[in-house]
Amino acid sequence: MKISVVLASYNGAEYITEQLQSIDGQSMRPDEIIIVDDASADNTIKLVEIFFYKTDIDCRLIEHKENKGYRETFFDALSYASGDVIFLCDQDDVWHEDKIERMLKVYEDNKAIKALNTSYELIDSEGNEISEGIRNKRRKKDIRNLYDISLEDVLSYNVAMGCTMAFTKEVKDILLEHINVIKTYNIPHDWIINIIAAALDGLYMLNEALISYRLHGDNTIGLNRAATIEKRINDYKEMAKQKKDMLKLLKVIDKDLFENEYEYMKLMVKSYHIRCEMLGNKKIAGYIKNYRKYNLKTVMDKKTMMYDLYLMIKKQA
Repeated sequence: MKISVVLASYNGAEYITEQLQSIDGQSMRPDEIIIVDDASADNTIKLVEIFFYKTDIDCRLIEHKENKGYRETFFDALSYASGDVIFLCDQDDVWHEDKIERMLKVYEDNKAIKALNTSYELIDSEGNEISEGIRNKRRKKDIRNLYDISLEDVLSYNVAMGCTMAFTKEVKDILLEHINVIKTYNIPHDWIINIIAAALDGLYMLNEALISYRLHGDNTIGLNRAATIEKRINDYKEMAKQKKDMLKLLKVIDKDLFENEYEYMKLMVKSYHIRCEMLGNKKIAGYIKNYRKYNLKTVMDKKTMMYDLYLMIKKQA
């Protein structure tokens, strides 16, 4: 089984060497590392070239002449990957020594898996542990370390960050087959991959921390929630657009699934608009009344509702 690691870099000089060394030091090393650099202005390229010179892993570097953004960069990197299983990698994290070996063992023991996500621990900019074993969201009680995730669940929320995931060549091929239209969708690249895997009945979560996710001021995507009602409303508006794009994605990859999920996704889009209106009114009693009236519990969990209410109380304080 050939293993590819794909990495999108951009001004990553501060941490990229440590990340690459954690890949080189794996108990089961990859067959290839593909790096696409998104027009870095620091010495990222030089550090990558030094690493390539020192390692005996087959490596390839592709340089963008102008900045295209992280999604486009990851898509480009995938087009060069030739592995049977492809691991996504950020430039500033640290992989645990047994990450590849552990995930491949799970793949070998579970042939249905098309994409496998894991949990993670948090480290600060200096590499000090902040929190051990962040366990990923689950919408149902499940004590297993390995479990499958339904298409409906992944349409509702992304199950993990892309830096934890690995997926099969089959998923990559479907993605690249439709890449020109997929690029137009406002959906993160990892979420797209997970939706495709779920459409193949092969999306799984391994709830073990196999990377150290670094929190620092330059993270492309952080872990912060909206801190104000206004920001929350803007987020909900973007999510409504995103769900519409997810329906388009389903229509491209499987028209039957599109028809099966249409009403559910339509309700979800409607719910975001209702939430915006309820937050805009800033009336707590009205929010709770409409939450029940529109039966939003079918598309919105209690934690989300409680956070909305927290923002409204905070606004009134």
